[in-house]
Amino acid sequence: MLALYSLGILALVDFVHAKSKFPYPLSEAHAQLKTDDGVTFDPLGVAAVLYNPRADKSAARLYTQYDRNLFTWPHMTMIGGTLPPMQMLVERLTATFKWIHPAIKMCAKDTTMLPVRSDVSENVFRQLPLNLSNIWLSDVISFQTSKQPGNDFAIVWVDTVHKSGDDGEGHVRAQVGNIWWWRTGKWALDLMCLLNGAMLVAAMVCGILVADIWAFTLFLLYSCHWVASVFISFTAMVEIHKPEIRNDSIDRYAVYEREEGGTVIFKGPQKKLEEWARSTWEYNQTWGKDCLHWFWILTGTMSGIASVACMVNMYGYMQLAFLGVLVYSSLAEIGATRIARILQTKAHGTIFKAEILDNKTRTRAIIRATLEVIPKCRLTKLNWIKMGLLPPMQVFQAMQDLLEDISQMQEDVGKMQEDGSFTSAAQKSHNLAIELRCAEFVDQVRLEDPERILLAERIRDEVLGTLHPN
Repeated sequence: MLALYSLGILALVDFVHAKSKFPYPLSEAHAQLKTDDGVTFDPLGVAAVLYNPRADKSAARLYTQYDRNLFTWPHMTMIGGTLPPMQMLVERLTATFKWIHPAIKMCAKDTTMLPVRSDVSENVFRQLPLNLSNIWLSDVISFQTSKQPGNDFAIVWVDTVHKSGDDGEGHVRAQVGNIWWWRTGKWALDLMCLLNGAMLVAAMVCGILVADIWAFTLFLLYSCHWVASVFISFTAMVEIHKPEIRNDSIDRYAVYEREEGGTVIFKGPQKKLEEWARSTWEYNQTWGKDCLHWFWILTGTMSGIASVACMVNMYGYMQLAFLGVLVYSSLAEIGATRIARILQTKAHGTIFKAEILDNKTRTRAIIRATLEVIPKCRLTKLNWIKMGLLPPMQVFQAMQDLLEDISQMQEDVGKMQEDGSFTSAAQKSHNLAIELRCAEFVDQVRLEDPERILLAERIRDEVLGTLHPN
């Protein structure tokens, strides 16, 4: 891939050498302030240094290149693209805590901490980081709720947080069937980056041809910054720190209640959820990394300064060309984000998830999430009362015991179905056992908490309605 970038740059250099005559003598190329009254786009020059949250995310993806085994993330010269290196330079010069590398702080900006209630390590971890390494969870977390979002659940099985790069291509092949789909997406990302570089070099050549030193300087600095980004994209600058964790396969749960309504429940082995909760970014300093880091920071900072200083003195059509590069890069970044998300989701493999929507009551949502969904996503051992998701009432404790017993019955039926010993008589016996257990539940509540008997009868009806919808 690096050879492809190099060939593209060499082709543009050959194009420059091929020109033997210039429209203007080079002796006329002087850096002087513009005094003409033609069409100008001077005020728009600040677009290069305007704050753009997408530029922060793109720069973080450039440094992490988390999916480098699948594709190379193309960081381009978008609107606000020079602000991250300028901020890192200021951070480097003024940071109070010198041991925290600015690259880690930049990547941390792209990390959203999800507040959760969990039984992972006895609720030691109350936040889960959502960042580039688990972007495949975005669709689950942003699920569409019904008209009653307070009773809507989305459940996802988290068996792998930080996937192995060796498995990515195999998962893509299994998901899309033809590996050419993955290669097409990968090449599209590479082409976006190459086109951005070609636009910058072409504009730099045009600055020479029209004897516009200001334009030449601006596009030269941007071209250098683009080259720095390309070199960084092939280097593991910032990596995921994976702590050593005891192997524990017991299923645990982490519950994220969204502010806009709806509840997302992460289910997975203790080891995987703890690994997710404890994951952080790390920057291992080397001579090569530091050189690339400073090259990127300095070229980005000078490009940001030149965006304003040179823009006001460039010819109007060169200003327009510069704005065109910014707009193209910004739009291309949006397209690149969509392609990258699809490729990463496919590379993760099969995602076991379930949505529980359109529930009149919260108890019905809990019952459906425990008995109705696919086995991987069933919330059999989730203690709703202990996590503070249900009030500590005796009727709800009895409901949890009821659901756990019925889940065990369903598991036994599943084993019988697998070995072929589940007959129609066994089905009738299974249904009768469930009805007797539900009657026992109602009797228990009537004896221990008679004021909640109507609630108990409603829960019984919801359980039977979930298991026998007809």
